[in-house]
Amino acid sequence: MNKLLKWLLPLVMVVVMFPGGTAMAKTFKIGVLAPLTGHSAEKGIPIQRAAELFVEQYNQSSGRDGDKLELLVRDDFDDPEKATAVANELVKDEALLAVMGHYYPATALATAKVFNAAKIPFLSPYVTGEELLEANQSAFALNVTEEEQGAFLAVYTKEVLKKDNILLVHNTGHMGLNLKKAFMDKAAHINLTVTKIVPAERELSDKDWAAKNLSDAAMNKQFGAVVVLARSETGLVVLPQLREQGIKQPVVATANWTNDKFLEMSEEYTDGVYVTSPFLWDIANESASMFARDYEKKYHKKPTFAAAMTWDSLLLLSKTIEGLEKPDSGKAVSRASVREFLSNIDWQDAINGVTGMLYFKNKHDKTKEYVDQYLAKTSKRPEGAQETGEAAGSKLADKPMPHATSDAKAGVTGNRSVPRDIYVSKIEKGRYKVAPLQLVKPREEYVLKELDERIHKGYVAIFDRVPYHLVDVVFVGVDIVRITDVNIKDMMWNVDLFMWFKWTSSQLAVQDIEKIVSINASNEKSVLFMEDLSHATKFRSYNKRLTLNTPFNLAAFPFDSQTLRLSIGHMNKNSTHLMLVPDSRHMDDTPIKDIKPQEWDYQGREVFSNLFRYASTFGNPDYRLFKGYKSPVYYSTVNLEIDIKRILQPYLYTFFLPLLIILGINLLILWVPVDQFAPRINASLSGLVGILVYHMSQKNTFPKVGYTMFADYYFLLAYAFVVTMIFSNIVVQRMISEGQKDQAKMWNRKLSIGANFVSVIVYGLMTAFGIYFAE
Repeated sequence: MNKLLKWLLPLVMVVVMFPGGTAMAKTFKIGVLAPLTGHSAEKGIPIQRAAELFVEQYNQSSGRDGDKLELLVRDDFDDPEKATAVANELVKDEALLAVMGHYYPATALATAKVFNAAKIPFLSPYVTGEELLEANQSAFALNVTEEEQGAFLAVYTKEVLKKDNILLVHNTGHMGLNLKKAFMDKAAHINLTVTKIVPAERELSDKDWAAKNLSDAAMNKQFGAVVVLARSETGLVVLPQLREQGIKQPVVATANWTNDKFLEMSEEYTDGVYVTSPFLWDIANESASMFARDYEKKYHKKPTFAAAMTWDSLLLLSKTIEGLEKPDSGKAVSRASVREFLSNIDWQDAINGVTGMLYFKNKHDKTKEYVDQYLAKTSKRPEGAQETGEAAGSKLADKPMPHATSDAKAGVTGNRSVPRDIYVSKIEKGRYKVAPLQLVKPREEYVLKELDERIHKGYVAIFDRVPYHLVDVVFVGVDIVRITDVNIKDMMWNVDLFMWFKWTSSQLAVQDIEKIVSINASNEKSVLFMEDLSHATKFRSYNKRLTLNTPFNLAAFPFDSQTLRLSIGHMNKNSTHLMLVPDSRHMDDTPIKDIKPQEWDYQGREVFSNLFRYASTFGNPDYRLFKGYKSPVYYSTVNLEIDIKRILQPYLYTFFLPLLIILGINLLILWVPVDQFAPRINASLSGLVGILVYHMSQKNTFPKVGYTMFADYYFLLAYAFVVTMIFSNIVVQRMISEGQKDQAKMWNRKLSIGANFVSVIVYGLMTAFGIYFAE
């Protein structure tokens, strides 16, 4: 016994000191600042909730080698003075690795000096602007900057909506003034006329604001559009007053207007309202869909735009920590190494976040170089020969002006703001509907090389020396008629469905629509069911029968749930040409009852957009222009995921009952007289063979997988019981042969009672465990 203890003691110490190989696990502290009390709490609480949800899920998955994140959540009170005091208290903690947060610019600018002095990495999920990045050299902005958003509003209003003579409304705080300056600068470059400028306080409550500032009815009719550079609080007051003052022209607003309170307004107010934002839920990816589902399940509310940006802020920090913790990183996790790592996340290695691709650097950005070459070439053409956008068949006119922007930022703000595209939606029928034409900056060098050709074909336009892909939007809808076969063996499922497409662009031909297919289908039969090409919004509907490849995870069988996936994309037009958006408003969301075979229960469905990237260059030499470079070519997709759960009841008869009968018969053998060795041992061996044959017959009904299914543990346990009985029979026979018949009977009796008891308990616990986790 002493020898055994001496041997076990070192092993126990190792287990205690290195549980699960996570002895080196660390906890990293991250501060969160947001308005959590007072009138601004509704803005800050979603930031806190998103942060807590991320850390909860990250810590449950143990991160890398058991590393944990710890949040230090503090209220900034939406008060610069109080926020500064809170920040000063936070930085006293030397273990604090990074901080993220703030909803309003005033508090962010107030604490910037504190965090800059402490050199603590600060991630701003919502507040942007060069002022913040200049005041805090350790700050990183995830939202689109005010300078970029203001400039984009001018371009979209002039070049896409074709509006001039603008009424400009702006807040008087930092954000409003920054947006106004950027808008006015860009307007001057593209010859956009601003007829009238009206300031508005953030906390506007004057019911006669519009009557006082816009009393000239004749002038009001002359405005081409209204651009509002204001918070949602201001907009909720301003918009009804504008409409009641007789200004019915289009209204173009900032991302702050992605507020569900606008959707609750009467359509007489919201008709013709466009909202620009770097993130739209309608075109959100799979990660965003999962985040929204988990957030709503936990908090019973939909996540806000700021909540989504908060999630991505913590995702960036967690990926940074994991990158620095790798043995080959050569650096320890510190405030300085986190700052350096973040600023060097390149476009080629971007992190796929909830709100899109996250990176701070594009070392291969040659936008300015290629735009300069294109403009130099076109300026040398004979008079009348220069191809403007319209002359070349473009959707939009090319108006080059002496000003350039790109992803590569210079100066003190370089590599500290996520380069974002800005998308446009229109408030329509109680939702933010993606506008039919989007402007997306090209970042791929092969596109920039072909500017002349792409502008000529109408794929690209240049406005104020900034090139944009002209991306057409196609709405895609799917209604499931029936699921005809969930084929586990071949990892496929068959479905009958209706699929439709709606679009407005004259650049898209019917042939282009016909090339939008199910990209994970091994077989597709399609019949045109309905169409209408006579209106501005064109429509085509198909009746389809598909055989779709999908990976099934059978590890939990027969307590498993599965996800049936359908991905829809264009055969050869990538995301620089075409954006597919779910037509969720018209899709049926009722439960699917007709599922074959009838061993599945419908659990729910998710519909989301995504970007799909083939692991191939297709042999296109432009996709690998030089060593180490591979252009990330993405295809826009609409994805439908249907969750189904296996009905357990049939398996009580087809799986569990036969196994239990075989095992039960073997257990009954223990009650056969102990001196009947031959019948006992033969029955045990026959039971072992029976279980083996039954196990193999069950395995043949499933695909060959490289993991153990939960059902296999039932068989493994049965093998253990039968083998134990075989050895017990041998032991009993040996005891009888040695004249110990009474002891043999006692041993056999204890074994028979114990084996039956243990088998019932163990199998019962296993089944309860499986049912619990299946729920």
